[in-house]
Amino acid sequence: MKKNNRYNALNKERKKANLTFGMIRLLVICLVVPFGALSVVLFFSSASKTSNQVRNTVVTSMENAAENCNSNIEKVIQESKQASYDNVIRTSYLQFLKDKNEAVMYREISSYLSEKYKYNSMISSTIVVFKEKTTMEYYTYSNVAGATYASISDFKNNAMTQIKSVAQRMGTNTKFIEIGEHLYLVRNLVTSDYNPYAIIVMEINKSNMFKSMDNVVWRENGAIFLDGDMVCEPDYENDINNEKFKIYADNNKRNYGEVTETESNYDSNNYTVNLYTRCNNQQFTYIVKLNRMEVLNESFTYVYIYVLIILITILLAALTFYYFYRNINKPISDLMEMSEKIEEGEYGITLPAFEGNKEFGKLIDTFNHMSLGLEESFNRIYAEEVALRDANMQALQSQINPHFLNNTLEIINWKARMSGNHDVSGMIESLGVMMEATMNRKKEKFITIEEELKYVDAYLYIIHQRFGSRFHFDKDVDENLLNLKIPRLIVQPIVENAVEHGGDKEGNIIGSLKIYADCNNLYIVVHNNGNMTEADKAKIEILLSDQKLEENVHNIGIRNVNMRLKLLYGENSGLSIENIDDNLTESKLKIDRFKMEN
Repeated sequence: MKKNNRYNALNKERKKANLTFGMIRLLVICLVVPFGALSVVLFFSSASKTSNQVRNTVVTSMENAAENCNSNIEKVIQESKQASYDNVIRTSYLQFLKDKNEAVMYREISSYLSEKYKYNSMISSTIVVFKEKTTMEYYTYSNVAGATYASISDFKNNAMTQIKSVAQRMGTNTKFIEIGEHLYLVRNLVTSDYNPYAIIVMEINKSNMFKSMDNVVWRENGAIFLDGDMVCEPDYENDINNEKFKIYADNNKRNYGEVTETESNYDSNNYTVNLYTRCNNQQFTYIVKLNRMEVLNESFTYVYIYVLIILITILLAALTFYYFYRNINKPISDLMEMSEKIEEGEYGITLPAFEGNKEFGKLIDTFNHMSLGLEESFNRIYAEEVALRDANMQALQSQINPHFLNNTLEIINWKARMSGNHDVSGMIESLGVMMEATMNRKKEKFITIEEELKYVDAYLYIIHQRFGSRFHFDKDVDENLLNLKIPRLIVQPIVENAVEHGGDKEGNIIGSLKIYADCNNLYIVVHNNGNMTEADKAKIEILLSDQKLEENVHNIGIRNVNMRLKLLYGENSGLSIENIDDNLTESKLKIDRFKMEN
């Protein structure tokens, strides 16, 4: 039999595992595999398109930046030509040739240069060099471009001679010249018969002139060449990666004269983009190194999207599994576990109310009702067995004819009265009342408080005869409660317990009985003098608990009273015994009035 039970349990566990595995397999087949396959197809189909999109984005951004740079170059060239169109410098120079008043020429030209070029952000400084020897310097530098007189001094010491040499071969053209770290725009100023009389030199603020190159998408570094010479070097030259880029840029600058129109090239292997263009009949080469990680992030954006799709799919599968597990698998497992416990004899166990779905909620409610019903049926059967046992005992006890006992007591009582012994007569009458109560020939389960007090009075009469003046007992009963019905013999055992365990060292016993009620409960309170010892308290705790008693335990009357009240009126009703003050013990019966009335 045990082997069969173990086999059944293993079989149940196997079915449970199979249900979970089946749910996982269904989710994988219906969700993970289709979405995963779709993501792979979309990944490969989008790879080429995304790569071309990245290339087009980079090239377009580079072309726009180069166009802005060329536009700035044209603006500076126009600014240099404006010096000829305004005719201020030429007029002042011709006047100087007549009157030799250089101070006037200096004032007019300096004022013009300051007004015209001092606040131009792309021109750091503007210098006019006359072929006729002059004693003064004609220049202005731009505060907006961050220039100082040091740039003028550097020009005089390192660039003037070379620029004069170049200017002799230029005629009326304009040319950009890179000398050291400076980029200059050079133009001859000529008379009306086109004879050069001066040179206007503009030092270019390269940061502002080529600023748009910084806006190339994903730019990390850059270099700019003018007719094959590098005019803007990569940033942070000591950085080994930028040194490598500098070498790469130098190798890809294109020789002067090779470019006839704008060309662009995206090198996906080195993550660079090159653009070659001509402006002012000079060749400009723009080379930008892209941030590899940013390009990869852009290139693989679709990868992240598909990974996200897969993760969402897995999450949906997990949530779906959790939903089915919580609303199907777990309720079934709980029901199986509880069924096994009921099979082992644990009646009355219940599952918490299930709110997941209506069907399993109803099933669990039905299971709980079934379990509670089994417990009630078991308790009823047990109570019937106990009642049957008590009936058998009562049948044995009733072999002594109760009529015979009553008749015998009446004969004794009659003889006591005839002899004038009224104390004995009273004791016999009281004993008869108590015997009538214990026999319960009318089979009454409930009697009025008034009738219950008759049994108490009979008992107290006998006790008073026993102890005499050493016994004193008071009663305080609400007369409105006398007709209220209570279970038979629940007061007399409590009074008896108080008398038997009360008293002081001299043997004096003082007690009281009080019966009152409030809106919720009926209270029957018995007081007696004396204190309970720790042993008494432990014994009382056992008697009033559900623990099984040993066969030699006495005072089970109070235990029966407590159990009867709880069975009839619920756990809120029952008996409590405690010391409420020094030399004062209280036994209190509490009965739920609502359940009494119903």
